[in-house]
Amino acid sequence: MSSHSTLLHLASLLRQRYARPPGFNLFTSLRGANDEVRLHSRFIASLLDPLAHSLGETALRELLSCCEIRDFSLEGVRVECERWHIDILVTNAKRQAVLIENKIDACDQPEQLMRYHRQLQAAGYQEIHVRYLSLDGRDPHHNSLGELRELDKGSYAALSYHADIVSWLETCLGRAALDPPLRESLAQYRQLILQLTGNDMDSEHLETLADTLLQGKNLLSAHDIRLAYNEALARLQAKLWRALRTRIEEKYPAMADHVSADSWTEQTLDGYCRAYVEGRRNSKYFGLYYTIPGYSESICAGLEVEYSIYLGIYCDEADEPESYRSLCECLDAAGGRGSRNAYWASFVYPPIELNFRTPSLDFS
Repeated sequence: MSSHSTLLHLASLLRQRYARPPGFNLFTSLRGANDEVRLHSRFIASLLDPLAHSLGETALRELLSCCEIRDFSLEGVRVECERWHIDILVTNAKRQAVLIENKIDACDQPEQLMRYHRQLQAAGYQEIHVRYLSLDGRDPHHNSLGELRELDKGSYAALSYHADIVSWLETCLGRAALDPPLRESLAQYRQLILQLTGNDMDSEHLETLADTLLQGKNLLSAHDIRLAYNEALARLQAKLWRALRTRIEEKYPAMADHVSADSWTEQTLDGYCRAYVEGRRNSKYFGLYYTIPGYSESICAGLEVEYSIYLGIYCDEADEPESYRSLCECLDAAGGRGSRNAYWASFVYPPIELNFRTPSLDFS
C-alpha cells in the first residue's frame, strides 16, 4: 500500500472514531444555514443589543474591540436590523454609527455600501464605521465599495465569520457561564458558523490527526493530498455543472438553442472550477445562462455560483430599466417568491445548500 493510501486509510479510521453527526441545532431547524437576514443578522444584532440579554454592553464592547473601533460611545446606543436596508446598524446619541453589511450567499449590489454610507451622512451621522462581513473576510465588489476604499482603516474594514465572529462568540460564551439559555444559544450558533466555514472538526480529532501527520513522511503525503483535494473539488463541481446542463436540456430541449455566450463551455468549465476552488480573484459569478425569447441577449434565465449555486432571471436594472421593470411585473403577477436585486429580477437558492469550497459528505 502506498504512503498516500496508508495516510488516507488512517484519516478514514480517525474520522470513524472521532467524527460525530451534527447534533440538534435550533438555528438550522428554524432557518436555512445561509439565511443572512432572518438568521445571522437578527441573531448578531440581538447579541449586540445591551437590553436583549444578561451580558449587557459586554458583547457590543467585545465586537467593537474586534472591529478595532475605538471611542465609540454607548450613550443612547441603539441596534437595528434592516433600517434603510442596512443589515445591522449600531448608532448612539453622539451621532456615531457602525454599519455592518452581512454577506454569506447574496451578491453585492451596485454602489451598495456607498449608498448606505451617504444615507447615514444625510441623516446627520458624523462618524461612520463600515464593516463588510463574509465567511472568508473578502472585500466587497469594487463597485459596491467605490470611494469608501479611500477611508482609513478605522472607517472601513472587512470581517470574517471564521476569524472574527467565532472568536467573538467564544469570548461571549466565557461571559455567559451563569446564563444557561444564552450560553447554549451561543454554543449552537458558534457550531453553525464552524460548519459553514468548514472548521467544525472536534479538537481531539484534530489533535490526533495532526499527530499522525507528524509521523514519518506523512506530512509530505498530506501536502500532495491537499493539492489533489483541490483538484478533486474542481472536478466534482465541473461534474455537477455538466449534469445540470444535461438535465435541463433533456427536460426542456428547446433551451439548448438559447444557451448564452456568457455560459461556460467545455473549453472553459474546468478552468473556471479550478479558479473558484483556489479562490483566485474574480473567480466567482460564472454559470449557465439561457437567453429569453423576446428580450435582448443580455437578459437570461440562469444558474450562477458565488458561495453556493442560485438560479433566477438575470437583468441589469441600470442597463435595461424597462425590461427589468417588465420582468418584475410579470414575476410578481405570477406569484414569484424569489429575492431580487439590481442585477437579478428574481433569484432563489435551492432547498439543498451546496458549499462548493467546503462540501459536506452529501455533496458527492
